[in-house]
Amino acid sequence: MCRPLTRRQLLRYGALAAASYPLMRLDRLLASERENGLAVPMHLELVTVTDSQAVITWYTGDPTRPDEFGRPAPVAAPGRVLIGTSPDPSSWEPIGAHRPTPYHYVEISGLRPGTSYFWRAESGGVPAVPTAFSPQHAAVAAPPVFTTLTPPPGREVLRVAWMNDLHIGEHVSGLAYSDDRLPRGGFPPGFPADPDDPYWRTMSTASVAESKARGCRLLLANGDITNEAEPDRVHEAKRTLDDFGRLGGSRRIDRNSPPAYFVTRGNHDRAHSGAAWASCRRVPGHPDLRDCFLDVFGSGFDRGTSRFSLVVGDGRTRYRFVGLDTNDADVTGVMGQDELDYLEAELERGDATIPLFHHPAGDVALLTGFPPGLVGLGIPDAARFRELVSRYANVAGVYNGHTHRNYRTVATDTGDVPYFEGGAVKEYPGGYTTVRLYEGGYMVNFWKTKDPAARAWSELSRGEYLGLYPYYTLGSLEDRNWVHAFDASRRRRRYVQSSGVLADR
Repeated sequence: MCRPLTRRQLLRYGALAAASYPLMRLDRLLASERENGLAVPMHLELVTVTDSQAVITWYTGDPTRPDEFGRPAPVAAPGRVLIGTSPDPSSWEPIGAHRPTPYHYVEISGLRPGTSYFWRAESGGVPAVPTAFSPQHAAVAAPPVFTTLTPPPGREVLRVAWMNDLHIGEHVSGLAYSDDRLPRGGFPPGFPADPDDPYWRTMSTASVAESKARGCRLLLANGDITNEAEPDRVHEAKRTLDDFGRLGGSRRIDRNSPPAYFVTRGNHDRAHSGAAWASCRRVPGHPDLRDCFLDVFGSGFDRGTSRFSLVVGDGRTRYRFVGLDTNDADVTGVMGQDELDYLEAELERGDATIPLFHHPAGDVALLTGFPPGLVGLGIPDAARFRELVSRYANVAGVYNGHTHRNYRTVATDTGDVPYFEGGAVKEYPGGYTTVRLYEGGYMVNFWKTKDPAARAWSELSRGEYLGLYPYYTLGSLEDRNWVHAFDASRRRRRYVQSSGVLADR
């Protein structure tokens, strides 16, 4: 399986090709497109593959006329996709033809599960190509043939939206190191937000609306909802998520429940000190700290905590999501004993359980992030979490954020439990994940936001980290779209107290 570059590799190779991207409003990005010029189809990506759908994106630009961002100037061109089950291109069906735009997005429906498809995207008869960097990235971004997923067995129970790293209120995107003395706020040079038209507002609004339109009844926002948890930004974050449904509410959700959402706290949502946060509640034991995040989102947590547990499904099939806080006051990347005890008590209930928290905890994930070993939970806390997971067979997966990448792996000490990190909402690849829960497992799919302004920003922000951001954050097709088999039927499983494992009846 092909894997994207680590952040360390990204920065190393980035020294070979620096680029400069000045501030620009999203509406000006759309207005700046040319309707004439050399329209070269590039940056081709096969983003999403489900059991019946596929999403393909690309960009048309003129490399002979670099724009003020240093990239090929956007040129509007028509586009379409040709697709078929035979390797013979003459048999492929044209689909998704659309009017001229630089930011192409084609969603294909009506595909057959478990079927291989050959395809080509083109603009003006010219085939689109992936970003030219390496054969590895071509395979990651746009393999010439793909196979649709096969759903897990049994009926579909519910659709859930996962999203993380909205960073509402962020001033500059794309910084590995923040320093106001450096050009555009740090290194690599960042992408400043226009205060009147911030990218994070466009991206978060589109992700919430589109995930709901895809039939999700529950939204789980897994940390870094805000950028620094200022009161006005926390309130804006809640207003944005309120467009999906109600915060908190019933801890039992099924097909007939009204739409609802729950959040976890990321490191950017931690308690702060200073005048900007003075109006918020004090943190016990820390007289200088104020917790604005808990002030606004507290009704979605168990009373007096920053965690929650909820059940999805019915009497026949149940999944349990357990949201945990990986912060302690203003200390981040930690998992205290209270969180572990809470998770263990929820695992004892015997439901198919997916813990979610912001900082990654898998040992492989920690080593492949940047910087290695420091990208998620502290190593001792991560090891304690995995030791707990290893004792329970009803852990169906672990969902994290923080790295801004699509990445799926397993840990060396917890069997086949998948650990998933979701791509950021606020920047390239820019989107959200849907999870379709079945009796016999679940299907995971990442979707780019398709709103025109969101597409323009995602294309621009792929230039972060000196133009190498896609090699770290996009992930392979298998990172973005996958199925995990797991028996979630309550009638077929029972909890064995003496051994601490689940067994079939």
